[in-house]
Amino acid sequence: MRRAAIVAAVLAATAATPATAQQPPTLVPGQLTVALSLPFPGLQAGAVRPDGTVGYARGLEIDMVREIASRLGVTDVRFVNEPFFSRLLTAGPKTWDMAVAGITITADRRERVGFSRAYLDADQAVLTRRNLSTQPASIAALKPLRLCTERNSTGYRLIRTVIRPATTPLQAGNAQRLFGLLQSGRCDAAVYDSPALGAEVASAPDRYGPLVGRLGTGERYGIVFPKESTALRGRVDGVVRGLVADGTIRRLSTRWISTDVRRLPVIPAR
Repeated sequence: MRRAAIVAAVLAATAATPATAQQPPTLVPGQLTVALSLPFPGLQAGAVRPDGTVGYARGLEIDMVREIASRLGVTDVRFVNEPFFSRLLTAGPKTWDMAVAGITITADRRERVGFSRAYLDADQAVLTRRNLSTQPASIAALKPLRLCTERNSTGYRLIRTVIRPATTPLQAGNAQRLFGLLQSGRCDAAVYDSPALGAEVASAPDRYGPLVGRLGTGERYGIVFPKESTALRGRVDGVVRGLVADGTIRRLSTRWISTDVRRLPVIPAR
């Protein structure tokens, strides 16, 4: 009788917990659809197909997503490209489950979308052009330089509110155009996300001057979810916590960024 009671209890518990409860709640059952915004040096690269899906995806965030999917028990990961970064941060339903694109966690963005816990520090840093006669060692030394950054970015806000240069900064539409401005000498220094600058310098050190330091903003990258996607966000949040704690993110940073941007000196005011 006792054995029969135990078996009955186990069967009842199994019936009360359907198998689908173990699968994360995604738009397409068994498939994780992840939005990117290509390219982002070190974090994501790939080939965009005519239908918007991404092939040959690679980078820190790509490897991180695949590790997340594996730990969630999802074998099918589909990457799609969003050419307009701002669309990743608009309110309302999405055609993807989550998005990664070097997206900093901010209070105003939290009003429109959900964020995972942070997975990577993202202070701003300063990279100079080749053959710049004097390397800036302070914010005051940046003021007379022609600066460039990505349009409507944290770097742009930092230039306008903290550095306040004598010349209006140049704004590029994306990272590739930003690096083009720096390589061509149209600007003296770029102010941009430290992981991206670290990855770019590591991949092409002969194209630029030194990565002179960072401007501490305390910003960090997080994974974006539709606001209402609390169940999936909770599952992913737990996985991200594990990836940070067990050193996976640190290993991916070493592989894809190379430069340890956390060791860059903080640029003083004077």
